[in-house]
Amino acid sequence: MTSVIASLEKLPSETDFYDIYWNKKPFIVKGAIGAKIFANLINADQLAGLSLDDDIRSRIVKKGQGAEDWTCVHGPFDEDVFSTIGEENWSLLVQDVEKNHPPTAEILMGFDFSPRWLIDDVMVSYSTVGGGVGPHIDSYHVFLIQGEGTRRWKIGGQAITKENYVENLDLKILKDPFIGDDFEVTQGDVIYIPPYFPHQGETLTNALTYSVGFLGPSLAELMTEYGHYLEQQDAINIRYDGNQLDVRSAGMHMADNEVDHFRRQLSDTLNSEHFEKWLRGYFSNSEDD
Repeated sequence: MTSVIASLEKLPSETDFYDIYWNKKPFIVKGAIGAKIFANLINADQLAGLSLDDDIRSRIVKKGQGAEDWTCVHGPFDEDVFSTIGEENWSLLVQDVEKNHPPTAEILMGFDFSPRWLIDDVMVSYSTVGGGVGPHIDSYHVFLIQGEGTRRWKIGGQAITKENYVENLDLKILKDPFIGDDFEVTQGDVIYIPPYFPHQGETLTNALTYSVGFLGPSLAELMTEYGHYLEQQDAINIRYDGNQLDVRSAGMHMADNEVDHFRRQLSDTLNSEHFEKWLRGYFSNSEDD
């Protein structure tokens, strides 16, 4: 049977990544990340410590007897939860780890072939034997980088366009089985999964997994954030004064030429150097003066 997932000897070149894989095809690279890089990354105890913080997004997913029995509880957590939850079938997932544990950001250095400016966060999961989050899809691109421990992944070879989820769960677990390849991963192995490609991980020995997610903003998010920027720019944040109004806009009627006037003002702002400056800063997380 022909594999639906590319098995590469090393991480792809920039050209191959965009031409062959980005948004098109998953791949796996065994031993892509050297052991030395993992020395500075967050460990299981530090990850648990982050999950106690009110300002950090975290959750614990526990596997049930059947698909209908999975549970998902959101943090922050009390410290004693880890002494009472048991030793198997659960995972702790923490978002934005690279922001709250800066040394973990070092894991991104090997991915300059990817659009690093589009990276949303590094989510780290600690998973006990049998743990996972069930078969699912993501709406974003992701690299799965295996740290300590061993996991088994099943990865589908094509995107799912009409997903069907198990009902009455606080998790989006796929109800229907999918066709894919199985891989066992250990420290340093890297998997790339495009959006909407189904995948499922199961932990064989207690494991840490570093998930690098690429998530583009919605148009509404962009407009909102650019609006906040414009509020601080007196020179271009011009208030509408209606100096072109005439009798065609009397009463509750707005003339077509006024609609065009507003459209031109917005268009001029988007076509200005200010928008480019803000946009580059938005994706690089830099502060605009």
